[in-house]
Amino acid sequence: MSAVVLQGLLDYLKSTLSMDNRQWLAAHLVEPSAEATPYTKEELIADTEASVAEAEATRYFSEEEVEAEVDEMFESWKMAEAA
Repeated sequence: MSAVVLQGLLDYLKSTLSMDNRQWLAAHLVEPSAEATPYTKEELIADTEASVAEAEATRYFSEEEVEAEVDEMFESWKMAEAA
């Protein structure tokens, strides 16, 4: 968002929120965000590499495998209801 849009949003909030609501926002949104520290380039690269490795190691099921498993579940439920 541009600075103009953000300023417009801030002005709108100031004109519509009660003092209690503004204090709540400050306590729950503004102050905690001031304590946040940005990620370093190295941290972002490490997180990305870990996510890629996890995705590559994950086993995915084919449509046929999923359909067979669902069919098996339905059959076992039907047999349980019949018994």
